[in-house]
Amino acid sequence: MKTAGIVLAGGQSSRYGRPKMFEQYKEKPFYQHSVDVLSANGLHPIILSTNRFLADRFDLSGVELIVEPTPHQGPLFALHHAISQFGEPEWFFVLSADIPFVREAFIDQLLLHCHPDYNAVVPAEGEKLQPLLALYHRRCLPYMNEALGEGRRSLMALLHKIPFKTVSFENEPSFININTQLDFQKHNKSN
Repeated sequence: MKTAGIVLAGGQSSRYGRPKMFEQYKEKPFYQHSVDVLSANGLHPIILSTNRFLADRFDLSGVELIVEPTPHQGPLFALHHAISQFGEPEWFFVLSADIPFVREAFIDQLLLHCHPDYNAVVPAEGEKLQPLLALYHRRCLPYMNEALGEGRRSLMALLHKIPFKTVSFENEPSFININTQLDFQKHNKSN
């Protein structure tokens, strides 16, 4: 089973005030933490999905850059575009670019749950699903097309249409995403 990694790094960062994927944590930009844990778990290729406004700011060592044809259309559009560009991998592990505390063990744990009965493997903490840190099978493409055709942009819209497995976690630091500079100050002190 070939599994690729996708880092979604094309958001507007409107609450942060500047492109947060380039903020530094432990001497690396946020997005690089996502790239590194996907690589460390043997996923290939590692795909970085972004927009034309940010594309020239990334270090492309070890990644395939995908530029979304229309910027800021949401994660479902970005994921659909990235999967459509790569014909070989069956599964795609998606991470957002604003989760600098993501752990290799978290990736490894989710990879254990890939199964032909499911089109996605989605982690959860309590009742809260984490669709931006999940695995999606290429079988999702027609359902993505359907959701996008309905004007939907979130990955939750996709999950309402497909069979998926939920994997429960408690107090998982990988789920900490940075939306504001205050978030980063708070979590940077505790990690």
